Amino acid sequence: MEVQLGIIAILSSPSSFKGTGEMDRIRAVIANGSGIFHYEVEKHKDIAEALTRFQQAEVEAIVIVGDRALTSAIFEHIIEKEMLKKMDIPLAILPAGDNNIVAGNLGANQTEPHLALKTLLAHHQKGDLLTRVTEYPLIKLEGVRGIGYLYGLFFCAGDIIKRKRVFQGKISARGFLYRMRTGLNVIALIQKAYRSALGKFSLDEAIRINRNQRGAVVGHFFMVLITTLDQAFWGISIGPKGGTEHTLGHRQDKAHFISVENTPQAVLETGKLMLRGNYDGIDHAGNIIAEIQHARIVLETPFVLDGSYYEADEAGELFVTVTERLKFIRLS
Repeated sequence: MEVQLGIIAILSSPSSFKGTGEMDRIRAVIANGSGIFHYEVEKHKDIAEALTRFQQAEVEAIVIVGDRALTSAIFEHIIEKEMLKKMDIPLAILPAGDNNIVAGNLGANQTEPHLALKTLLAHHQKGDLLTRVTEYPLIKLEGVRGIGYLYGLFFCAGDIIKRKRVFQGKISARGFLYRMRTGLNVIALIQKAYRSALGKFSLDEAIRINRNQRGAVVGHFFMVLITTLDQAFWGISIGPKGGTEHTLGHRQDKAHFISVENTPQAVLETGKLMLRGNYDGIDHAGNIIAEIQHARIVLETPFVLDGSYYEADEAGELFVTVTERLKFIRLS
């Protein structure tokens, strides 16, 4: 008996792929598929119309093919405007350059969006797409210059964000070569960070952290990481070995918090954990790993949210809160 497949919605942003030819390849993949509702958005206001049409068509999943600005805007529409919430439609996030950390966490192992889309549509044709659904809470970041607030899954600040390669690297399939490249990347990062930690720090690089309304801590940090995902960059797990399972119905509306002071010893100890592939076990001076629901962070330097760089507003204060959970589709 033939299985009746539902409709897959694809929301894409052609402006994310200008000058690359990737959008034409994405359109070609869609043209060869079936049961697909594709909507290309050019402006922020187009997103509400697209989501409304998806809801009317009773799609079973929404695939996001665009940069981080598109993803955050969709999060905003779902949470702030309560679109799609009653239908509980899962989201798939494909790699698009500045959201590769998030896409990689959700199982993408190909940098090219059209190839990741082929993989996803193959799962849909097999009828197992909705067996790959998982849940993560979002973090809401308030105090962003020129924007006000954003929704995302991954926040990072400190000396590490000077190493843009960490956040803008390409996705590749897991395996021996992947592990070898990751090891070399970690060694290169720690060497540069160690030399930086030996130098003098300027006052504008200081960060003030107040987590879960505890007393504030002020210092210079190699890394301040807040995420609801199971892994950081380069697939390094957070929490117990193998990562934290976010299965459906499992309530864990908290974010992982990791801070590493910008001292030679703290950087080296963290480097060892990164080479091991898991941050679990941070117990040395200058390093903290914990679970939080909210935090206030005061800083004058840029920060990263889901792979994109931003700055705080004039007050320099960011308010991070863990908010509602959404369903996501794992590609592998």
